[in-house]
Amino acid sequence: MGSPFSGVSHALTNHQPVQWINPAAFVDAPNGSFGTVARNSVVGPGYGDVDVSLFKNTTIHESIRAQFRAEIFNLFNRTNLAPPAGYIGGGFGQSSDTIGDYSGSPGIGPGEPFNVQLALKILF
Repeated sequence: MGSPFSGVSHALTNHQPVQWINPAAFVDAPNGSFGTVARNSVVGPGYGDVDVSLFKNTTIHESIRAQFRAEIFNLFNRTNLAPPAGYIGGGFGQSSDTIGDYSGSPGIGPGEPFNVQLALKILF
């Protein structure tokens, strides 16, 4: 048997499932046994996210100020994949979703694609 991570490409192409774990590295356990894979010995894709916030305060009047805010989420646009499927059969070891969508917050959730948010706040 090979390594559970060798022999497969971890690149996301055309939004197709990523084969994160090599199914050829595993065999079904004999009847009546639980197998020999140690707990937490197989890990999924890592998570990485860099968020940046920029603020500019401006005085309009002695008691009125304006604050311009620019917030950038996932600055380096890293793809953060959801954990791969752990069931035996079709799709074993495949990750077909991002972590944000998998956790129930698609679009602007953690790990989702690059986003920019601009705001102007008036303080009085």
